[in-house]
Amino acid sequence: METLLVLDRQLFLLINGLLHPPLADSLALFFSGVGRAGFIWFVIALFVFIREEKKDRWFFAPFLLTGGLSYFVSEIFIKPLVGRIRPLVEMGAIIVDNQSTDPSFPSGHATIAFAMAVVLTNKEPKWKWIFYTLAIAIAWSRIYLGNHYPLDVIVGGLLGWSIGKISLPLVQLTHRKE
Repeated sequence: METLLVLDRQLFLLINGLLHPPLADSLALFFSGVGRAGFIWFVIALFVFIREEKKDRWFFAPFLLTGGLSYFVSEIFIKPLVGRIRPLVEMGAIIVDNQSTDPSFPSGHATIAFAMAVVLTNKEPKWKWIFYTLAIAIAWSRIYLGNHYPLDVIVGGLLGWSIGKISLPLVQLTHRKE
């Protein structure tokens, strides 16, 4: 386990230590900002809902279930349990935006981004590459900005993907019972 954490830290320093020109910093701040609390995903979901010809009253159920589960599992359950400290300037991290004080593992941004990418892909399969590219950009920004280690983001992404895959059938089961 110690070897994995050492590799994780070295990979973090490699990614986070890339050049930080103002444009790259601005892009990373943008992606991190729109990923906060799943904001961009709910905007996209609203756009997809408005665009739909047949208004399904269950449309937002998978988004709400997935968003709630993502928050609960990553922020309420796992983060306090693991308690991993975020990267620090003292270790050589370049911190571009305000450093959060909550635990680092897993990345809540990555968890919700990949969970919502799964749900949106279910609604609009032809836009799959856009949703996953956005999720990757949000997750990458967290390392680049100095907020998370790569392992935080990878596990957060896998956790979110799993939550999305589990949420869809749960909502469908509930919808069928009606």
